[in-house]
Amino acid sequence: MPENQQPKRSAEDDTEFRRNYISFEYVNALYALDNGWTGQGVKVAVLDDGVKEVPELAGKISSLSRDYGTVTENGVTTRRNVIGDDYSDHGTMVAGVLAASNNGTGVQGIAPGVEIVALRISEINLDETNPDDQETLGIGLADAIDYAGSLGIKVINASIAKLDAAKPSAGWAQAVASYQKTGGLFVNAAGNESADEAVGYLDLNSSNSKSWLFVVALAGTQTSYQLAGYSNACGAAAMNNCVAAMGTNATQDVDGSLVMFSGTSSATPQVSGLAALILSKWPQLSGIEAGQVIVNTARDIGAKGVDPVYGHGLIDVQAALSPVKPTLSNGATQTSATGSVMVVPTAIGSAGFAAKALGDVTVLDAYGRDFKGDLSGLVVKPGTDSAWLDRRVQVQAHAGSAFIGTPDLQASAGFTHLRTGPGEDEVRTMLTNGRVAVRSGKAWFTASLSSSDSVADEFMGLAPSSDAVFAYSPVANLAIGARYPLAGGWLGVETVGGRTDYGSAKGAVVSWRKAGLRFKAGMLDENNVVFGTPTGSGALRFGDGARTVFLEASHDVALGKWKLGGYASLGATRLKLADDTLLTDAGTMLTNRFGLTASRNALGGQMSFGLVQPLTVVSGSGTYTVGSSYDLASRSLLFTNRRVDFSGRIDPLLTLGYARGGSNSLVHFGLASNADASDVRALGIWRVTLP
Repeated sequence: MPENQQPKRSAEDDTEFRRNYISFEYVNALYALDNGWTGQGVKVAVLDDGVKEVPELAGKISSLSRDYGTVTENGVTTRRNVIGDDYSDHGTMVAGVLAASNNGTGVQGIAPGVEIVALRISEINLDETNPDDQETLGIGLADAIDYAGSLGIKVINASIAKLDAAKPSAGWAQAVASYQKTGGLFVNAAGNESADEAVGYLDLNSSNSKSWLFVVALAGTQTSYQLAGYSNACGAAAMNNCVAAMGTNATQDVDGSLVMFSGTSSATPQVSGLAALILSKWPQLSGIEAGQVIVNTARDIGAKGVDPVYGHGLIDVQAALSPVKPTLSNGATQTSATGSVMVVPTAIGSAGFAAKALGDVTVLDAYGRDFKGDLSGLVVKPGTDSAWLDRRVQVQAHAGSAFIGTPDLQASAGFTHLRTGPGEDEVRTMLTNGRVAVRSGKAWFTASLSSSDSVADEFMGLAPSSDAVFAYSPVANLAIGARYPLAGGWLGVETVGGRTDYGSAKGAVVSWRKAGLRFKAGMLDENNVVFGTPTGSGALRFGDGARTVFLEASHDVALGKWKLGGYASLGATRLKLADDTLLTDAGTMLTNRFGLTASRNALGGQMSFGLVQPLTVVSGSGTYTVGSSYDLASRSLLFTNRRVDFSGRIDPLLTLGYARGGSNSLVHFGLASNADASDVRALGIWRVTLP
């Protein structure tokens, strides 16, 4: 967006920042400043013709600076020992692009907190009559590079190039090789001859290529990514050691004037400044590692991938300061954070759960950089999709059933019709439940199917199911078993199970019922689901499943015109934990659920009232082991254990239902709400069949 159309975005987006608006916008420079990252605490060596302490660089030139140059006058050559003067126009402008202060006036650099170590490598010959011939760069270059390495300076900005690009230079190659041994990053201008190769590509070899990073310059067209007309390209030989930056930047000249400075010499300190931003935030990194971050987070422009024109692409401050392939660790195992999410069953208490478990967590990325943040946004509860109510209406409105029975065979099926398209004939008939029972002697052998679309009497699906297996794991929707008369009632034994795209469950149930009294005991083994809910993915997942045992009792009685029914169950669940999850320990979770309903004939139909508590955890906790801080000395995460309560709350639903039907009409209404009306569900169906 043009500068005059861009509103002020933050306090850092001030007049000084905007003097480099185009250049900074291309590389997302505001991101670092908004986060308080200015390169503070980092020294960058500027290998150039010196740096004069102009107002924008006041107090920023280190006492470690050195002058390796000489002055020749009247045929006499002497050591100079001046860090910067009026001859230091190039180095001063380079340093301004890198580190000019945000001091209320003028312009600022990309890393205004950096300290400059000026390494002056120029010779001045005052006997030359042409001012353009009076200065020569290169004296003491190798010594200056060695000096920077000996001081542990991690970045050298070399906005200079060799005089003869066609010839290899053993001196340059060896100097950078020596610097590589210290772990430093040598950021070097690619040159301004409009050539196809970066100046210095012939000097790249296995002993220095990890440290050497060439920089080409882009033109600030504001509409495209385009190599500046003067800039050399990276070239095929150096493209893996090359990035692009912006070729025109505002800076300050030796006379104190604000100027626009163009060339690969101007682009290079943008890259050195980005290296300083990285090293300021993560001092545990070497210069080489900062360079790896820069090239691997550069914005791919031009031909796809690394190419001979732009190399790895345009530097991106925001991408370089953001996590690259972050990992989650519990102290024993590291797992990619990409795609990691925790899904928490509704039975688990949600108040403060996510923040306690995953607030203020430290993670590492692929470069060993520590990032602190809040991961609680990756914890979700299963929700109801927007089509749920419509589906429920359609299921109820088009529901039907069939039953056949003989003394030795009973079979029933529930079904419904759902529209699958705009056409009247685009209708799908689906089975919602079914049951087959065959008698052999005194025993009955059964097989049954249930689903979430089952047409039940529990207030049209607004209240929880009264069946314990379906309540503890809806995935287990198939049952095969037998029942046998015992003690005046029926003893039943079933195996249950089921499978979905996201998990499976299996188990066994023993039951006994007599008249309106029923007892049931069972166990369920779930994989990748807990209480029928997917556990999530990656290191955040809520275990790999669970094992549950439960007891249930229910009773139906008639009391005058009223029919009363009630049920209650208790359960104990143990999570299946994996070595790679942040949930490293979990105790037994105790659960309960109950329901009480009363119904009678009224108003020509049947009226129902109820009090129903969905499945909830009443006791249980777990431990999350997460990175809590970073130790620079050992370059490792420090971990903490966070105990989290899994308990939910007792919050029963009050329910009301009414149903009236005849051969040609149907009215069905249901309402459910908890005590504070924070969970209200309502559904009504009216159907008339014309003769």
